[in-house]
Amino acid sequence: MAMVTEVKVNGSEMEANTEVPPALAEKPVGLPPGKYSLIGWDMDTTGRRLIDEICQIAAYTPKQTYSQYIMPYGDLNPGARRRHNVRVVTVGRYRMLKDMVSHKILKTKSEISALTDFLDWLEKEKGDGSVILIYHEPRRFSPTMLLEALTRYDLLDRFNSIVAGFTDSYALAADKCKATVKSVSLRVLARVLLDADSLSVDSAIERATAAYKIVEHLAQGEQQEVSASGESLSASKDMVETARVWARPVHTELEALANLKKILERQNTFRPVFAPLLRGARGERRRVTQLRRLLADHGLLYQQLHDAWEKQQLAGLEKQLSALSVSAKEEDIKELIEILDSHFDPAKEPKGPKPRQPTVRPRSTANTNNTSGDAEGSTSDSQNSSSQNSPNKTNDIAAGDNSLKVQEPIAAN
Repeated sequence: MAMVTEVKVNGSEMEANTEVPPALAEKPVGLPPGKYSLIGWDMDTTGRRLIDEICQIAAYTPKQTYSQYIMPYGDLNPGARRRHNVRVVTVGRYRMLKDMVSHKILKTKSEISALTDFLDWLEKEKGDGSVILIYHEPRRFSPTMLLEALTRYDLLDRFNSIVAGFTDSYALAADKCKATVKSVSLRVLARVLLDADSLSVDSAIERATAAYKIVEHLAQGEQQEVSASGESLSASKDMVETARVWARPVHTELEALANLKKILERQNTFRPVFAPLLRGARGERRRVTQLRRLLADHGLLYQQLHDAWEKQQLAGLEKQLSALSVSAKEEDIKELIEILDSHFDPAKEPKGPKPRQPTVRPRSTANTNNTSGDAEGSTSDSQNSSSQNSPNKTNDIAAGDNSLKVQEPIAAN
């Protein structure tokens, strides 16, 4: 298995991101031994927020697949349109979902109808046991979105009776392949493990298929029934055992959802501080989001920091934010103190965050020398003819300026 390098931008390697994704923050607790059916699963959404909607839900088993597009009430944000290659269009009085690649109108259902059909399909696939949904995502976003949608339509109890937990193939691959690959993205794993050079990650059904096959590849045993096409007819015992050990129960994801809602409530209290700063460039918005999440993760509230500033001014802010020193960097704390102090003090001008610029390694001197050598050794036609085609020089010569002379071309012998 070949070593895979990090993604390069403009030919130079970017500085590695030291943030630990939620999928790797803690190891899954697993599920008790039992009979389980494994299903690859993924979703497309209108955005990456909890209030966004599902626009496609898909599932995969070696025997059959499930895919259904959903007509959202709102439009997809620009990032979601680029990721999924679909957008909402209006034809007459009707809103429709359109594929931006094939330019075809997609057949859609309402969210509650699609979720009900999805649960019906899962009931047929689970058999006598329970279902483990396999997906691939570093931020554990899809289970949260699905559980929130099921709660909204009172379908959570039925879902709990069918599904036992979720297995993230991202965490599994990060543990099993840490010595062979640096990136465990779906594209890289599909190319390295599945020999799939071109994987269409914009489709939920393609991602669900790849996630299932990645777990199958990492957990495959010697005794496995294989079809003529090379795909296993059903999940092997080794695969089921691996998915069971690396699964997170549904109640664990529900606890994560409840915790996320509390964090969002704390984040919303800082709207007076950070709302004006979210109107800046993309790098500034990302930096603002990181700083705001840092405050919310440590349980701080806007009124709490405001009272501390009213009592002790800058010293009060430093005392409140001293608890962040355990997990936050010193420069982050200083930047937060500067932003909050300028916000609470009417005599000071509000200050925004400083977006971090990625460190780009300089190119090797060998490439630079080769490039400069090629540039010096070759002369373009435009440079040779610039003196002849220049209108200023032509006018000067016509006016009788003898200081400018045009070199006559020499005919080859």
